[in-house]
Amino acid sequence: MLYLAADHENEQMKPMIEGLELTLKSFLDAVRKFGIEVVEEKNVAFNPEVHQAMTLIDSPEHEANHVVDVMQKGYTLNGRLLRPAMVVVSK
Repeated sequence: MLYLAADHENEQMKPMIEGLELTLKSFLDAVRKFGIEVVEEKNVAFNPEVHQAMTLIDSPEHEANHVVDVMQKGYTLNGRLLRPAMVVVSK
C-alpha cells in the first residue's frame, strides 16, 4: 500500500522509496527461508485455492478466467494458504 501512496516523481522521495523496497526485499527473502511464499502472479489462470475474485472485467488482452490484476497479495506457508490473493479476473 505504501508503494501506491508514494509520490514516485518527487526526487526527494526516491531514496526513501528505494530504501523501503530493499527492506521489503530483505524481509521477503528472510521469510521465504521459513516456507512463506507470496501469491501475486498476474496473467495466470484463476485458482480458487489461492485467489479470491474481487471483481470480473471484460479484457480482450487476457484469456477468460485469468488474473488481470492483484489488489492485495496473498501468502502461503509450506504450501498451505495463509491469505488468498484478492484479484481482478477477466470474463
